[in-house]
Amino acid sequence: MMRFACAMFTPMIAPMLLPACAIALLGWMPASSAAESQPPGVSIESHTRETDYTLGSIAHQHLQVRVPAGFTLDPGSLPQKAQNEAIELRDAHWTLSSKADGNHYDFVLDWQIFVAWASVKNIPLKPLHLVFKNKQQTLNVDVLGDKVLVSTLLPPKMDDAHVKLYADAPLPAWPLQPVLLRMLGFGLLLLLALTYLAWVMGWIQLPQERRMPFRQAWRTMRTFSDQDPNAIKLAMRTLTHAMDQFAGQAVTAENLSSWLQQQPRLAPHAAALQAFYADVQRTFFAGQSPACAVSELRALARQLSQLEVS
Repeated sequence: MMRFACAMFTPMIAPMLLPACAIALLGWMPASSAAESQPPGVSIESHTRETDYTLGSIAHQHLQVRVPAGFTLDPGSLPQKAQNEAIELRDAHWTLSSKADGNHYDFVLDWQIFVAWASVKNIPLKPLHLVFKNKQQTLNVDVLGDKVLVSTLLPPKMDDAHVKLYADAPLPAWPLQPVLLRMLGFGLLLLLALTYLAWVMGWIQLPQERRMPFRQAWRTMRTFSDQDPNAIKLAMRTLTHAMDQFAGQAVTAENLSSWLQQQPRLAPHAAALQAFYADVQRTFFAGQSPACAVSELRALARQLSQLEVS
């Protein structure tokens, strides 16, 4: 009975076992016949990620080449970079390690893909023709290009759903009232700062300045020219008139010292005022030339005006 069953199932199982046996036999065959076609003492191993590539992607090829001792790589045998091709070499790095069985080269080649089709396609990288030299000897090593899967940038079917434009994204809410209030506040601060600067520099005059004799004198002396010979006497008269208005009496060289003792605020300027009145005495009563200049009197008037505004 068992013999009959075996005889019955053998014709059915045989067609199924033959492909499996063939696949098993192929699995035990050498991985690549490229090593057999290489010169003696040469071995090649190449690894490249096969999937997840599209237009513009970089494929990193890791290549290991063993050559007999004494042979060194000719860098000129590598492909030229950036040749405007469908697949071009962007960068290449390699390291050399000498071992007992020969020189081992580890390459890292960066290939950029500039081609894509309407569907996923398996394309090969560029083959390599490496040249190694040992004095007068030359060793040529050919490396087949690894294959990578390149996807398209477009959807497989251009229907209405894919060509329809997306709706415009709504703009974020941006209330203008806080922004306008800040701008108004900064504008007012800038206006106040410019007004204060113009007042300090004497470009504008406030109503209360009419009660400030030193500031009025400084504003008047700003129009005097240092090159005018008559301007110094006019500046002296302007400053003495301001002193009289500030003191509420006629101030002269004789009563200046006693009046200054009653004005402690003028103590820092006492020496300058005494020198000024001494110069007034020599100029108007002794007929001598003034010892001070218009610029000095203008500076003194400005210093005294700071006491009025402080």
